[in-house]
Amino acid sequence: IGRYATNIITMRVINVIEILNGTIIGVESFGVFEEQLVQDVVDVVEKNFIGKIKENQKDVDIIEEDEEAYLEDGYFSDDNGYEITIIWSDI
Repeated sequence: IGRYATNIITMRVINVIEILNGTIIGVESFGVFEEQLVQDVVDVVEKNFIGKIKENQKDVDIIEEDEEAYLEDGYFSDDNGYEITIIWSDI
């Protein structure tokens, strides 16, 4: 079918992937359908990402500078085997 397709539509997807002790425990995907909506989707993803970190780090005070660093890296891990990452992909 691919060689006959004349209009190939690609979509960007932002994935928030949670890992515990090397095993994926959660994946949330956010589709980006139009370029003008990219920032709106990124805002939702960032809020979701930081929310999941805070949810899993209830005993730790996470300050705004920490949040900014995690978002800049698109990655967080703790000493208990919990990791979360943001991965962009095209489908």
